Amino acid sequence: MRIVPFTEMLNHARVHKYAVPALNVSNMETVQAITTAAELENSPLIVQLYHADLDYAGIDYMTALTKVAAKKSTVPISLSLDHGNSYEQAINCIDGGFTGVMIDLSSDDFEENISITKKVVSYAHMRGVSVEAELGKIFDANSDISVRNSGLTDPDMAEEFAKRTNIDALAVSIGTAHGIYSSKPKIDFDLVEKIVNKVNIPIVVHGGSNTPDEDIIEIVRLGVAKINIGTDLVLAYNEGLLEAFSESGKNIPLKTAMGIARDRVIEVARHKIRLLRTFAE
Repeated sequence: MRIVPFTEMLNHARVHKYAVPALNVSNMETVQAITTAAELENSPLIVQLYHADLDYAGIDYMTALTKVAAKKSTVPISLSLDHGNSYEQAINCIDGGFTGVMIDLSSDDFEENISITKKVVSYAHMRGVSVEAELGKIFDANSDISVRNSGLTDPDMAEEFAKRTNIDALAVSIGTAHGIYSSKPKIDFDLVEKIVNKVNIPIVVHGGSNTPDEDIIEIVRLGVAKINIGTDLVLAYNEGLLEAFSESGKNIPLKTAMGIARDRVIEVARHKIRLLRTFAE
């Protein structure tokens, strides 16, 4: 298969009551790990590259790696920018072969967010590329819970934003956060349900790492179509490397150490994907 836009897979997920995993990568081994996990679980997949990792991983390298993985895969695979913070960055990824981009201007004024997002959508849709945007503020998980829940998404504004921008998916703030929580997250499930029912496009939840399994399952049950996971994969990868070096020392062959790290990511990714397919029809 070739890498594809994520619009169709998210719409399919909405209808068939599951969520598509959007898993962050930064090198060859993480691409191999998550695409293997998706294949084993028979799940569509969005391979994501966080905006701050673009310079390290390289747009061209990540596009090539994902294309190779998709060619060998029997499940749909998309390649998307995660939390793109400018029009120029999104355009560079589109021109570089990404099939999806996220433009995150949620910290900007509402009208400014709409204005720039519309420009990204116009450029992307002319080239068959999907667009996700964000409304509401998703904080770091080490923030106090009162801070984490201070930027929750307003359902009416979400509906207006989706209609005016013509985006393909909307990331919302419902109480999850990025990273490792300083205290158990307080998810506003009523808000999730209101947004899903009010906004007529797929809804995305970020902060899938370190969120309790039962909360992830409930978010999926309420109709969220895409869940982002990054930190848990980083932790799994690093734990694999630590295990490899602690057992064999610094003279361990690089492919052996990286292979152990890759296997740990596969395990975690498969577990997460199973959660997202709990209610799949």
